Amino acid sequence: MHAVESNNISVMDSLLADDYKGFGPSINDSTTKKEALANWKYNSENLYKSIVYSEYQNISLHVGEGQMAKSGYWVSDWAKVTIHFKDGTGPVNTWVNAVYRINNGKIEYSRTFYNELDILEQLGYGLQ
Repeated sequence: MHAVESNNISVMDSLLADDYKGFGPSINDSTTKKEALANWKYNSENLYKSIVYSEYQNISLHVGEGQMAKSGYWVSDWAKVTIHFKDGTGPVNTWVNAVYRINNGKIEYSRTFYNELDILEQLGYGLQ
């Protein structure tokens, strides 16, 4: 969270495992470490003026086995996220839930959930 708020790509790089795989928010969304870092770099340079996490709670649990096949430390965070855009739109406020599997101090896997429609409506878009 601090690396995102401070836009520190090198810290983000150091926290993700080389074989990192991220999913969400949509069912078909997935990203690798290289793609995730490129996306954050682009968004921070072109879209986001600031991202602030507030009202957050983190919990963790060690899992030795299970359906996800790999053991590790699982961390879930729930946060209110406020985004200001460089073009002056926003702010946008949304609740974000992210779940991470961590081994050897690196994030290997993540799944992120947030309401994309709510964000688009706050930006003035609607369904027809």
